[in-house]
Amino acid sequence: MASNCWKHRLLRDLKVSVSMLAVATISVGAAGAQNLTDTIVVTAQKREQNADDIGISITAKSGDQLREAGVRESKDLLRVAPGVLLDSTAGGGVAANLTIRGISQSDYSATQESPNSIYIDEVYIASSSAAAFPIYDLERVEVLRGPQGTLFGRASSGGLAHFISRSPTDEFEGYAEVGYGRFNSVHVESAISGPLAEGLRGRLSGRFEDADGWFKNENPGSVDSFETKFFGVRGQLEADLSDQLVANLIISYDKKPEHEAGLYKAEPFYLDGSGLPAPLPADVDAYGTGPGNDFVGYRDPFEDAQTGSFNNVGFFTNERISPTLKLEWSGDKVSVTSISNYTHFEFDYNEDCDGGPLDYCQFPFAQELDQFTQELRANGEMGSLFWTAGFFYLNIDQTSNIDFVFPLLSGDDFAFSDTNQLAQKTSSYAFFGQAEYSFTDKLRGTLGLRYTRDKKSIDSKVFFLELGNGYSGGTGTTVFDPPFLAYDFSPETVGDLATVEDDLWTGKAQLDYTPTDNTLFYVSASRGQKGPGFNTNVSGNLTIPETPFGSEILWAYEAGAKLSLADRRIQFNASGFYYDYEDFQGFAFNGLQGVVGNYDGEFYGGEVEINTTPVDSLNITFGASYLESELEDVPTAYAGVVNQESVLTPRWTVNGLINKSFDVGPGSASIQWSFDYIGDRFTSIENNLATFVEASFVHNARVAYRFEDQGLELAAFVDNISDVDRGNYAFDLIASGGFVIRSFAKPRWWGVSIRKEF
Repeated sequence: MASNCWKHRLLRDLKVSVSMLAVATISVGAAGAQNLTDTIVVTAQKREQNADDIGISITAKSGDQLREAGVRESKDLLRVAPGVLLDSTAGGGVAANLTIRGISQSDYSATQESPNSIYIDEVYIASSSAAAFPIYDLERVEVLRGPQGTLFGRASSGGLAHFISRSPTDEFEGYAEVGYGRFNSVHVESAISGPLAEGLRGRLSGRFEDADGWFKNENPGSVDSFETKFFGVRGQLEADLSDQLVANLIISYDKKPEHEAGLYKAEPFYLDGSGLPAPLPADVDAYGTGPGNDFVGYRDPFEDAQTGSFNNVGFFTNERISPTLKLEWSGDKVSVTSISNYTHFEFDYNEDCDGGPLDYCQFPFAQELDQFTQELRANGEMGSLFWTAGFFYLNIDQTSNIDFVFPLLSGDDFAFSDTNQLAQKTSSYAFFGQAEYSFTDKLRGTLGLRYTRDKKSIDSKVFFLELGNGYSGGTGTTVFDPPFLAYDFSPETVGDLATVEDDLWTGKAQLDYTPTDNTLFYVSASRGQKGPGFNTNVSGNLTIPETPFGSEILWAYEAGAKLSLADRRIQFNASGFYYDYEDFQGFAFNGLQGVVGNYDGEFYGGEVEINTTPVDSLNITFGASYLESELEDVPTAYAGVVNQESVLTPRWTVNGLINKSFDVGPGSASIQWSFDYIGDRFTSIENNLATFVEASFVHNARVAYRFEDQGLELAAFVDNISDVDRGNYAFDLIASGGFVIRSFAKPRWWGVSIRKEF
């Protein structure tokens, strides 16, 4: 828990940040001053629109804004988007889950899909382990809060994030950037674009990253963990096939070569006098292994969250190739778009799930996924009516191997080693339509509806290689040769239970009122739905009835305002929402098994975003999100059946940025300070200290000097200036190891770069 002193410092820093914002806002220049608060054009409704003209809670940032804000990978979105989290359970890139307004699928199983989808160039990313990636040569990112089931549909009942690459250009252009930083981090990024022939344009871009591990290992003869290894390349060919038809072929390939990862910080835990999880005091011998020690007699002696003593069994590697063909036909009143994509993705991973020097626990798993999507849609305009209609098809074919191994316990009464060989197929098709009608020049209404037919089938078999009587109730330990089939959830054994099908209905009704050109008020009611699925049996303890879970239904109500003030020097956006969930898919983890169950519940809160340019060359952004959540009648391991908070629902998230530029000598300099705050939260609907993640406040700085005539920029940054130990995730392993494991974000990081544009 945070000390009172820490909390006082946090409150002081937040007050200073808000005070600086208020002073800057009050000091707005006189009417008629130059407008520097530019609005980004987005495609949130499948057509180009001004972001501030759309009745959706949107955070939209250009590629340059993201780069200057230090958003170098997808999970850095929390720096610029309040109410948004995206991080992996172990901090190494595996099982990254996007959370928007507290809506999340935090199950680490590779086969689960998030209720908040991630798109890259209009292509849906099905695997959570493909959701954490460096970004490069990006045109913009759009974060849409609230159900987006009408136009995007797939797994977007809570919202989505859309990463959009820069397109080929008619004129020759490009850039090259190289940087160096802490932990011997090196990156190289470059792009080149321009005409190749009459009516043919191309763009080629790529990025390379390499860094030493930042999690320090004090175990003799071992190496540090959480290295960075990445390279990616994206090629585009855009051709004018006729005056009305344009084709764009995009081929993306990226890879994270095998590197040290898969590690946690372990903290001894026990059940206190009230039967609830609590940190194990250093003078209490709860397990007969010595005061303050876990099952194997170990207690981490390092206070620093980025230092430990561990064995190097953890690693991570992944690879993705994704060709996309986009065809766009434009008529006078109607346009038609076709997007065809095939994606192959695979990863291999192992983690040291005890975080100590003894090889006590390992959790290796892998995934191989093939995905095909096809979208065909039309947009049209008929007087005061804008409409969109389309068809979407998705097919996912994937296999996954998941193991749980306790090497140190092999041969004794608590021996445990199992493997789950799993195959899952998903087939889905949808029809959708949305119409926007202007009743007057100030009032317009929107109606949308989407029908989806969703089908999933699974074949999951758990084999035990070794099992002791501590788990099986027998005597001694048994080595199974050949492996013993302990769980069989396949069509041959469970019949129709191995297939789930559902008709999903999503849609929205909305009214927008624009009393002036600079003012928008909106109210909406939306229905979101996410299809059924299957739990992944990791420990062999999952029962047949617990394996399937049902679809969830959301009724979402929202009201908001978007105001351009002070001659457009201030953009003020605010929204409030209430979510009523039926059968919300909530995730609980205890022991060795995570389980998704269905619970009724409610979420409510709101966001405020302010972008202002009070005087020329001074830009300020500020965002805040407030959130409450409650799931009903949750069966817990320690407290019985009670109401609980949902997973990853901090009451407050706050972010801000101040950037000041000025002329110096032959160029211009800029100084920037940014911050973000994430409140207390839990990583399981088992709300207790074992799944608690403490609030954290992180701030960063960046300075740059730019020679505009030469297109040259020199920059330096420091992230996490105060070297805060920011927690990401926590797992309760009290029953199997006498400890809780926690993952953390990166420590303080600095770097310098040089960028040349041409």
